[in-house]
Amino acid sequence: MKFQTTQRRGFTLIELLTSMAITVVILAVLIGTTRMTMDTWKESRDRARAATQAKEGLDILAKDLEGAVIREGNNFEWMYVMMDDNGNDMGPSSGEIKNPIEFCFLTAATDRYDGKIGTSDDKGGDVSAVIYRLVYKDQFDGDYPVYSLYRKLVNPDETFEDFLAQEDLSTNVDSNEVIEAGNFVAENIYNLSVTLVVEYTDTAGKIIRKRLPVIDGEDVEEVHVRGGELKGDGDSDLVQGHSGARIVSIEIGAVVLNDSAVASLSKQKFTERSFKELLKENSNYFTKSVLMARP
Repeated sequence: MKFQTTQRRGFTLIELLTSMAITVVILAVLIGTTRMTMDTWKESRDRARAATQAKEGLDILAKDLEGAVIREGNNFEWMYVMMDDNGNDMGPSSGEIKNPIEFCFLTAATDRYDGKIGTSDDKGGDVSAVIYRLVYKDQFDGDYPVYSLYRKLVNPDETFEDFLAQEDLSTNVDSNEVIEAGNFVAENIYNLSVTLVVEYTDTAGKIIRKRLPVIDGEDVEEVHVRGGELKGDGDSDLVQGHSGARIVSIEIGAVVLNDSAVASLSKQKFTERSFKELLKENSNYFTKSVLMARP
């Protein structure tokens, strides 16, 4: 009886190389897809975080403005917006804050006395002073500075002593106390803008509305509200020849960097042009408009 044996045949070199090539292509496609997915996720995460930062900062500022207190018929100051010239670091040479605003006003802040209103911690009064500043600083005094927004709340008892019935609010503002760690609000806010929408009656009796953006290096760098009247740089009238000028609303805007841009700032130096490109690709602009109560 004859037995037939079958010879087992292995893979040829060409078959092995072909299968390896196919495997490499599949892996490359999977890696590329995963990388694209991760990049998209990271970008979405950065944008979401930037939106959260902006919302936190603008919502707190807007809430304070909604309770702003301005009274007519006096020479006292109730609000000012001006450029901060206290010598604090405004950021890397190529990425300095373009609008270093210091914003101070009187308001009925609901978080006065740490929100313990009506308790034994409440020393009376409902008008507080608040001061906002934007600086490039590490809130813990370390080696990792970021663009940071700070808010200092002055409780009513201190406000009564130092801020109410004053012709110049800035006299009692300690700018360095404003940027203490406990006053930190939000980070990665590269720029903060304040625009006053003013309404007045012209000489012909027509009601006019005018937008006054407070911008460093432009026509209006400083605004003071005293006794319901607006005063500009050097106390010159912002709306000369017009009577009854008042603030109808205040528009606030924030340019917020995402984490990728902040990380890049700490690792490399930028020219002015490359920094603008970084801003264009890695920042978002958020705005909020607040209607003001009539004085």
